[in-house]
Amino acid sequence: MSEFLNTIQNPFFAAILKNFSNPAPYFLILVFLFLAVFFYGMRSGRGRIVLLLLSLYIAIVLTNFFPYENQLVINFDVKEPFFLKAVLFLITVLVSFNLLLHSSLRSLAVREHGKNPILQILVLTVLTVGIFVSSLTTFLPQEYLNNLNHPIFKYFTTQNAQFWWGLAGIVFLALIRRKRFPKA
Repeated sequence: MSEFLNTIQNPFFAAILKNFSNPAPYFLILVFLFLAVFFYGMRSGRGRIVLLLLSLYIAIVLTNFFPYENQLVINFDVKEPFFLKAVLFLITVLVSFNLLLHSSLRSLAVREHGKNPILQILVLTVLTVGIFVSSLTTFLPQEYLNNLNHPIFKYFTTQNAQFWWGLAGIVFLALIRRKRFPKA
């Protein structure tokens, strides 16, 4: 017990706990997103979170290379172009997730009854929420990013953080293994 107390009194951990002692509304949204994805993963299985993570990568690529953004801003008289890009991103995530669920990758989404690798679901949840939030923050103008003053957002809003979230998801997907069935 005294070892645990010494760990908490460590200046590094004290700084982390101080950052979480006064949560901002945006931080509570992060917690809600995490819990929603985690419970979805526990209910639906690891495979669906893997497909959700893959659909996030698809949406990142398609949203960044979307050539008609300026025309949509003009045609719909959008005051805040970042909002249009965020909506386009969300629609692309949902459409690509639905397409992946009905593609040859749907075998990933089949849940084995009674088997829920909770640690993998937990890590996939953190990575999914991290990539999702860091991707959405790329669309925000700098004045909005300045309003996200909670220290936790430095782990999502910087270009360096966005790179590491993207890389961590790819590395984890490469490391997790599916149960292989012997050939009959």
